[in-house]
Amino acid sequence: MVLYRSTRRNKQSSASTFLRETLPIDLIIEILSRLPVNSIARYRFVSKQWASLLQRQDFTELFLTRTPMPRRQRLLFTFRFGSKWHYFSSPQPQDFGDNVSVVATEYIMGYSGTRYKEICQSVNGFIYLNDKRFLSYIDVKNVPVICNPCTGQHITLPKVETGNADLKCYFGYDPIRKQFKVLCWTMFRQTTSNVKYQVLTLGTGELLWRKIECPIRHTPEIERNGICINGVLYYTSYRHGTSIRIVCFDVRSEKFSFVDMKYVSLLTLIDYKGKLGVVVRSLSYDNCAELEVLDDTKEGKWSIHNCNLPYSSLEDVRKSIWASDMGDIVWPSSTRLTDPLYVYYKNVETDHVRTVEIKGLKDKVSTSRDPHESLFFFTNYDENL
Repeated sequence: MVLYRSTRRNKQSSASTFLRETLPIDLIIEILSRLPVNSIARYRFVSKQWASLLQRQDFTELFLTRTPMPRRQRLLFTFRFGSKWHYFSSPQPQDFGDNVSVVATEYIMGYSGTRYKEICQSVNGFIYLNDKRFLSYIDVKNVPVICNPCTGQHITLPKVETGNADLKCYFGYDPIRKQFKVLCWTMFRQTTSNVKYQVLTLGTGELLWRKIECPIRHTPEIERNGICINGVLYYTSYRHGTSIRIVCFDVRSEKFSFVDMKYVSLLTLIDYKGKLGVVVRSLSYDNCAELEVLDDTKEGKWSIHNCNLPYSSLEDVRKSIWASDMGDIVWPSSTRLTDPLYVYYKNVETDHVRTVEIKGLKDKVSTSRDPHESLFFFTNYDENL
């Protein structure tokens, strides 16, 4: 998916012209597809011809094929420094002992804008954030933005016509058609009967919001983010009584389905071995959290894993709790920019906890104007072009 680039491109270099005129284009593509993503991002600024070449869909697919998934997937850290969001990533440990340290390096550029932003989702290498622009004390303009930390590109989505309405957006990816979509829910504050569901598909030319129908009117939990797993968007909605409603939105068919679960103190949704996992407060043990996994969506069957997670620690970092491919629950030591910063891995089956120390953030911590800036953390960040 090609996004708009906010930085001015350099003038065409004679070196790139010579290379393009002396080597077959297929050979150039073959060579460049083996480079790290940071190098490819820089080479896009060499000339218009190189930018066009490196943004071709066949080149992106070749790069993703040539680069093994374990090497592309990383830990991603993002935080605001002044008026700019910075993106750091580190290798994602696959097989390590009790303690290990890794170095986080910064991507070539961040994203600048207003201070009032919310990092919402990471999907297939792209970040969805909600740019809140305060027009007045009571009038807030919500501007959805999609960005690629690897390349520094971003795209601002068309304004959602909301008026005096609440708004919540979710970002999803269809791995079959290789399409990114944004699902938007709006409800006018004067009446709960005027609810709209809209979808925007990226990469199809003109960006337009399309109205879709939902068989059951529902109100998403505004403060919680959704998660996309194997082409299905999951998010929670309010429901009276003794249950919580999980909304399942199929990104390809754009159809809704619903799963109910008993009322619990819910922390977050995670991708647990390709299934929806819900981290909730344990009803059996004090100050502990447990994992409930949706094993069968159609039947609404859940399995409970009593893994004795520290509830009070997780509550502080609820928007940065994830899972690894190995079945670990993963969370950072803080949602503030600190040095040192630690990431904890707890195996659900063995209860074993391992610690990863994140290095490379010391300079940012020492020069930060506000030590309380929010830090967002993601596992399994899949570098993409």
